[in-house]
Amino acid sequence: MNLSFFMELVKEYGYISMFIFNWLLLFGMPIPNEVAAAFSGVLTEISYFKPVYAFLSAYLGLITSNTFAYFIGRFFGQKLLDRLNRTKLRKPVHNFSDFLQKHGEIAISLSFFLPGIRWAMPYVVGANNYPFLRYVCFAYTAGFIWMMVYFNLGRTFPYAYKSILEHLQGFLILLSVIIVILLVGRYLYKERKMKK
Repeated sequence: MNLSFFMELVKEYGYISMFIFNWLLLFGMPIPNEVAAAFSGVLTEISYFKPVYAFLSAYLGLITSNTFAYFIGRFFGQKLLDRLNRTKLRKPVHNFSDFLQKHGEIAISLSFFLPGIRWAMPYVVGANNYPFLRYVCFAYTAGFIWMMVYFNLGRTFPYAYKSILEHLQGFLILLSVIIVILLVGRYLYKERKMKK
């Protein structure tokens, strides 16, 4: 994790750089979101940045990119869903849409805490035409909690946060994989049961 680019950005643009950095992660910067959030917290401990402004800058970058992803899914995802509905994937797509209507709030909220799923969820939710205000209510709240956790991790452990995040990242990726396997297993089990 080379953060020299971010350090240069911070020296040049200050708080705006924290917004930009958290927003650009949407486009696949090779640094995990957790590092960006924690590093914003670290900067408040090792330099002159005020915690409130740094947190708000990072949080606004996160939710802005998330909202942007939702609208990309909303405007362009429907075409993909229409194509998938003409294939053998029609039933799983339909089942996921039903799941989103019934349990969308929980899925949106938990997705922030699971790497990979956090990145994909706004696109999927937007493509399924999930109501924007309901999305905002749960995504922004979960995003606030998520940002608060990692921002404060960076503030509390400014010199050890990288090591902590590496261990935590491995655990969260494993948890994400287990959840996906359980959901796929549950879906396959239900399909088998219905065929019988």
